[in-house]
Amino acid sequence: MTADVPPAPDAARLRREMIAERQRRSTFWRVVHILGSLKFAVILLAAIAIACAAATFTESGFNTRIAQAYIYKSPWFLFGLVLLCINLFAVTLTRWPWQQKHVGFIVTHYGIITLLAGAMIGLHTGFEGNVTLKKGAPPVNRVTTSQSVIWMESPSQDGVYLMPFDGETARLSPDRSKTFQVPETGMKVVADDFSPNMVREEKLVAAPEGTGGLGVQLHFASRMMGQSLEMPLVVQAGQADERDFFGLARVSLVPALAGEAAEIPRETQLVFAKFAPVITGAVTTGIGVRLSPDGKTVTVLAPDGTGATYAREEVVGQTFHEAGALISVERYWPDFAMLNGQPTSRSDQPNNPALLVRIAKGAETADTKPLFKAAIENGGLKYQLSRGGQVYASGQAAKGETIPLRWADWQVQVEEILPQARITSEVKPGPELPKGVQGIPGIRTHLVNADGSRGPDVWIESGEVATLTTTTSSVRFGYGLRPQSLPFMLQLVNFEVPRDEGTDTPADFRATIEFRDLTNGATKTGIARMNYPASYPGTLWANLTGINYKFSQAQWNPRDLDETTLQVLYDPGWLLKWVGSLAICIGIGIMFYWKPKKAAA
Repeated sequence: MTADVPPAPDAARLRREMIAERQRRSTFWRVVHILGSLKFAVILLAAIAIACAAATFTESGFNTRIAQAYIYKSPWFLFGLVLLCINLFAVTLTRWPWQQKHVGFIVTHYGIITLLAGAMIGLHTGFEGNVTLKKGAPPVNRVTTSQSVIWMESPSQDGVYLMPFDGETARLSPDRSKTFQVPETGMKVVADDFSPNMVREEKLVAAPEGTGGLGVQLHFASRMMGQSLEMPLVVQAGQADERDFFGLARVSLVPALAGEAAEIPRETQLVFAKFAPVITGAVTTGIGVRLSPDGKTVTVLAPDGTGATYAREEVVGQTFHEAGALISVERYWPDFAMLNGQPTSRSDQPNNPALLVRIAKGAETADTKPLFKAAIENGGLKYQLSRGGQVYASGQAAKGETIPLRWADWQVQVEEILPQARITSEVKPGPELPKGVQGIPGIRTHLVNADGSRGPDVWIESGEVATLTTTTSSVRFGYGLRPQSLPFMLQLVNFEVPRDEGTDTPADFRATIEFRDLTNGATKTGIARMNYPASYPGTLWANLTGINYKFSQAQWNPRDLDETTLQVLYDPGWLLKWVGSLAICIGIGIMFYWKPKKAAA
């Protein structure tokens, strides 16, 4: 880089002449100036801008996966970014030999190149996925990514073959099918249709004598909500068949219905540290709850005076068994007061500690949802309707009769009763979903023999494997999200959800994770908190280079605090993106705020 130049305007004239002369004499420099021209840069930037605008509209009109498949991760978009990097590099060569005034210009352009290189590396070699961990479960080393794949088992080899394939972006149809060759055979699997919303339909069918059980087909319907649900239930080997009803109620078919269910004594206690408790409930349980003056401990006393003491922080928001009852400690106020008819805390100091506790004596679970319990007797359906252990309706219904459930306007019709029954399951496309609502996608496939004969169509929903058959052959074929192996194992040690004082609102999520290296067995513990991910390996070098696996809190299950879902991010282009961004800032700063000294005349 030259420090001294002849005085202007002679220096500028001589430089222009030198540049023009080398273009006349050298093919290399002519190509460099063409690639580094402003016209070429404008064309490239305009094309990339149009592509990004189209991707933005695609994301809003369809989804991110289609935008990535057709634009961001497409070969032509990658080629455009490579051409842009070549243009940026060539334009710096057109200034050769460089002078002091070119420093900011060169640093800025090389920073953009570095940033784009990091983005391309991260986009094509990194990944983003999810993993669900459960306390006490064995360690895992696989996460689920967002990339769709198909996999098949070769009938001639003991192996599974995976291939990237997205049925949605492939725009499958009978006229636009996709063929997958079965390895080492003359057979092929043909995918010829796609559905963004697959539903599983279960039906009750007659079973051969001795192979099935008592079964009933129920049809639930609500005119007000415009919804209906088919539900087959079978009692087999004396085991009850219980189902969840949209998370609002439970439905159970039992071997026998003996009498009416006994009412479970329930009460609610507002426990004060300095005053007598306020107890409400139709039936008293005789169980006492005591709160220490400082609000730090909770004691549960049985009617005979025995009991146990717990740390208040450990039981708030939890449900546990004690004194023959199910105890639910719902809320805590350190300084209880009533404001506008609502309980609140005036401060964080334990001036007037109070606790809201619900007690269900003899209950197995804290579930107070309505329950439809039925049994098949004398060719009919004997049933009970209860809520919180208290029966509010009972009776018997024959085939074709309808039972009002008193769950809003829901009612259930007995469609079929069979003495020997089994349940069949069929996957098929469901109704179109509202915009923004995602269903379970699936593809329609069939197997074709080497002689051209084909088997029946089979719909496969994401995450499932089906056996495709012809009259002479069969192949196991699956469709779903690509699993990504990790070079280490991870296991959930503990999961905590601290609450804001006096409320049920989560204040944080803390997942304690144990990592174990697969090569040397070394272990390390990390904590993933809200907005503070855990990293592995987490060393200084890994943090500086960005070659880290980052685990962030993604989802949690309020019904099971031993389970959490983590987002996993691996971006090997992280360092280049940060270095490039820093270089751009430095280069722009040099161009605006640093002026080289002019040579003396």
